[in-house]
Amino acid sequence: MNKTTVGLILVFVLAYLLPLGSRSLVTPDETRYGEIAREMNASGDYVVPRLNGLRYFEKPAGGHFLNAMSMKVFGETRFGVRFASAAMVGLAALALFLLVRRELDEETAGLATLIYLTSVLVQGVGTFSALDSMVSGFITLCLCCFYRAATEETTGKKIVELGMVGLFAGCAFLVKGFLAFAVPVVVIVPFLLWSRQWKRLFTLPWLPIVGILAVALPWSVAVASREADFWNYFFWEEHVQRFTAAGEAEHSEPFWFFIPVLLAGAFPWLLLSPLAFWNAVKTKLDHPFTRFALVWLVAPFLFFSASSGKLPTYILPCFPPLAVLFAVGLLSLVEADRIKPC
Repeated sequence: MNKTTVGLILVFVLAYLLPLGSRSLVTPDETRYGEIAREMNASGDYVVPRLNGLRYFEKPAGGHFLNAMSMKVFGETRFGVRFASAAMVGLAALALFLLVRRELDEETAGLATLIYLTSVLVQGVGTFSALDSMVSGFITLCLCCFYRAATEETTGKKIVELGMVGLFAGCAFLVKGFLAFAVPVVVIVPFLLWSRQWKRLFTLPWLPIVGILAVALPWSVAVASREADFWNYFFWEEHVQRFTAAGEAEHSEPFWFFIPVLLAGAFPWLLLSPLAFWNAVKTKLDHPFTRFALVWLVAPFLFFSASSGKLPTYILPCFPPLAVLFAVGLLSLVEADRIKPC
């Protein structure tokens, strides 16, 4: 284990694991998610989430199941309530590190992962019991596997990676619903079109679809058999109406709402971000991986900006590619002697 790996593990332990039990649970979100998970464990019912004995149809059961398993291991503690969120940030950081090291080099991978882990929005939400870090983590794993599959030459490895794309997309769906499919699609389709690989749109999706069905279908059928009105409510109320109800949506915000959120969420790296970002785009855009990172950043950002309802945590999936572009740009500036290394 080299110094880069040890350093990143130390950052994760200090910034994510140690704070988990250091403060009281925040009302209403953390107490709500903790209680849903506690009731799952107490009842043994992991299909239908319940809050104070009442059916809770706002989200699927996947995120609550992860919280419940965390509480089984660590007890009904603040650490147990929050651990699943932190763990998903850690898995996303690992996937990002491995992909960037594969496509670029270890130095860029280490810096990109450090930027991701220490961005204030990622760290803040990752030490808070909510579903956003979980779904963002699974989406990150999904997109990392997709790029590995798209660039893999060995058939066997490509099949495995595509299967993992579906597996992680299915897990993301079980955490937060159909959003888990929208984000990878709005990244993958423009990237393949930009790369002039549009024919792959008809060949790549089949194995991921099988993986999604294998993961998501059993619970989807089980909840429908138990609660016949779940899917009608969840699809129309929680997805279609939230996205399209202009002026009436919960958390309604203007189109530009996520611009300051993204900038502030990237603190402390925000101070060098404009120069680094521009340099990465200007000097490294000929590299397919840089183009993929740019699409991964811009497409979900525009997608969420078009939604009527907005919360700052929605754009967490934009932070892994933002970290990559910052790292590429900063190291390029150092190489060009425009930023002097310490």
